[in-house]
Amino acid sequence: MLTKAYRYFSGSYYQLIPLTIIIQACIGSAVVYFLLHGIPTFWDMVQLFCCVAATNMYLGAILGQIHVKKVFTLFIVGLITNLILLILQLV
Repeated sequence: MLTKAYRYFSGSYYQLIPLTIIIQACIGSAVVYFLLHGIPTFWDMVQLFCCVAATNMYLGAILGQIHVKKVFTLFIVGLITNLILLILQLV
């Protein structure tokens, strides 16, 4: 499944960059909203760090023009990280 997704991503790389940036930004901002909704604890700040780090690694990889495979890997890692954090906040 990831091989097919990577082939599609690499074939349409420049068209998918804006879409993936919007996806990462929207999910990341939702996580940050729920994390900082109340009074943040130390655990909330650790989760906030993970969210911001995962999102910024992907955005930095795009700006640094790193190889497409690494950018795709960072997108998947950032997406999974942010989705897990979002699920933890909604539970």
